[in-house]
Amino acid sequence: MSSRILAAPETAVRIIPLSPPLDQADAEISGLTWCGDKLILMPQYPRRLSDTKQSYFYYIDKQRIDDFLDGKSSAPLAAKKILINERDLRKTVAIFDGFEAIACQDDTVWLSIEAINYLGTYQSFVVPGTIRFSANASITIDQTRLTKLETQSNMRNMGDEAIFIDGQSVVAIHEVNDPRVNAKPTARRVELDTNRKTDALRSIPFPALPYRITDATALDAQNRFWAINYKYSGDTFNRDATDRLADKYGQGQSHKKYDNVERLVEFQLNENRVELVNSAPIQLEMIDVEGRNWEGLVRLDNRGFLLATDKHPRTLLGYVPYSDQ
Repeated sequence: MSSRILAAPETAVRIIPLSPPLDQADAEISGLTWCGDKLILMPQYPRRLSDTKQSYFYYIDKQRIDDFLDGKSSAPLAAKKILINERDLRKTVAIFDGFEAIACQDDTVWLSIEAINYLGTYQSFVVPGTIRFSANASITIDQTRLTKLETQSNMRNMGDEAIFIDGQSVVAIHEVNDPRVNAKPTARRVELDTNRKTDALRSIPFPALPYRITDATALDAQNRFWAINYKYSGDTFNRDATDRLADKYGQGQSHKKYDNVERLVEFQLNENRVELVNSAPIQLEMIDVEGRNWEGLVRLDNRGFLLATDKHPRTLLGYVPYSDQ
């Protein structure tokens, strides 16, 4: 019997067109989350899309997404604004370098922020805020609960790019978990200490794996979640990486053709650690040598996933069919 691994299956991404301003490359979507039946799309630099210096996130009602996927409409989806009350946030985090991830539970959102200290070192912060939907939707950030996450990789432009909520705490995942760069990868849990009314920080082990982690879904009933695992061919730290998932499950045809990786990987949060689930990644069918920098990810009921890119190669909202039944 041959030991050669056959090409693994790949899933094509169906693109959902967006209306201005989110169709611009400068929209640079860096996170997605559901707040009830509203999909929030978070630009990394939200002031770029504003005629003023005011920051806005955006949202789309779930029914409009379902209608498009079901063929009931074909027009580009228009998003509504969410005003961001930042207060003095940008002064508090030294050199602000953008919003990187978002998670929502009831009327609370958590945000991951990338920043640079005055020594030039990249670091992350997580901070909660209160979200309100009305005629004028808004998020008010509570900067008194700003928690700093020191870099794990000491790499430029690499922070904690994925977060999800677990009960009354938020769990943050660093972008780089290759053991050659990040010797002991951990996820950081920020939890409210109800006795002191302050946030406590705790590290839990995270699997070592190559390439970038750029966003994660919410937990399901089994405490499982999916994350984007993306390889950009221009990353020097990715060269000669050991990819045990590809060794075990094989590579799809486009992954054999192009020097990039676009896949979704499933994890499980246990009491004291995050572990890989023993299942094959969802490999996305790539269509170009440049690759797509997927930075936003949510589940869409049991019909699949929604993903969003930053500006590479342009702003894209995509649908990936998948059922775990």
